[in-house]
Amino acid sequence: MWKRCLSGSQSRSARHRIVSTRSTAAGKPRSCRATTHSPLRVTASASSSSAAARQAPASMGEEDLLVKFGIGDAHCHPQDDPAACAAGLGSLSARYLAVMGTRADDWEAVEQLSRREPGKVIPCFGVHPWFAHRHALESDQVAHPASLMDTPPNGKDDPSRHPELMSGPPPTAPETWLPRLRGLLRAHPHSVVGEFGLDRAAVVPGTRLQPSWSHQLALTELHLRLASELRRPASLHCVQGYGHLQDMLRRLGPEGCPPKIMLHSYGGSVDLIKGFTKLPGGVGDRIYFSFSSVINGRQGRTKLLQRLAAVPVGRLLLESDQCSPTRVDAGLRDILAAAAEARGVGLEQAAAEAAEAFRDFYADSLTRMAREETAAAAGGAVTAAAGEAEEEAGDAVAAEEEGSRRQEGG
Repeated sequence: MWKRCLSGSQSRSARHRIVSTRSTAAGKPRSCRATTHSPLRVTASASSSSAAARQAPASMGEEDLLVKFGIGDAHCHPQDDPAACAAGLGSLSARYLAVMGTRADDWEAVEQLSRREPGKVIPCFGVHPWFAHRHALESDQVAHPASLMDTPPNGKDDPSRHPELMSGPPPTAPETWLPRLRGLLRAHPHSVVGEFGLDRAAVVPGTRLQPSWSHQLALTELHLRLASELRRPASLHCVQGYGHLQDMLRRLGPEGCPPKIMLHSYGGSVDLIKGFTKLPGGVGDRIYFSFSSVINGRQGRTKLLQRLAAVPVGRLLLESDQCSPTRVDAGLRDILAAAAEARGVGLEQAAAEAAEAFRDFYADSLTRMAREETAAAAGGAVTAAAGEAEEEAGDAVAAEEEGSRRQEGG
């Protein structure tokens, strides 16, 4: 079914209710837990230590490296904080934000944010593995939602113990969400496919059930093939599934893989970095590795620095993975400091390399955004000129009519 839907209709669904595995008991995404980030600027310095990066600027004259080098956030979810987004993103130091959709329910928010901030936001659309069980690929899965959930390895839970899940809103049918995904990607030529991928640790909220692993694999392949077909970059989530992902990329080969692939908040080993970059057929040359302090910082600083140091030059992306625009800049500064420390370079060099890698990965998106911005500016100028011409023409007609009345009166 999903292979047929891959080239299906462009219709959109009004149905948006799903069960979110991205939420905690407090109702916030796990990566959006309370964090302590200092809202300070990373200052230009020869030192690459993270402590220096976190020091408060001594004066207003110190440079903001995010602004100076035009660093973009390679992966974030600001749409999860609509109130902060409503205030606008113009005050952010981050030059661009690659805003990742995670499910059919938040694609509209991503789209709206990109329309409000056309020069800032790169919209991304996909199905996160935490929501895999809410997006069916076969018609019978809609009628049997239990088929999209696995019992845990210890057998201590079962779908039959959760009748509320079985009797609640069914998973979205493939003929509903998949054409909509395709339609959004086509409607926004600068958009990217993401976030999607594999997660062995994901659980359905309130249970010990897990989104079906076979279903996650099928969804991941679908997204990869769609990104390849549309020639779009892809942003992947992967937890405890790097071997499976590597095998899938090898099997799909250069024809079935997207032109560029980001492994976001990369948590695999140093050896796997080497394995990904050596994938045959040129696929390895398409792999980028992105890191965030909010996720990768959990795994210990030593491991984070080792992974950052192992990434080839030009393939290292920085992200906040934050779910509010208020925490984007601080998240980027934290991971920038770690990158500089790991790679043994100054903050300015690390910032320059990060900005260049971002521009390389999102090159097509940025080019299209610049064209649209130029066209919009030109269109505005044409509209203004037309308005002035119309006004002048109206004044001329009025003057002529006034002259005629005077002659008649004389």
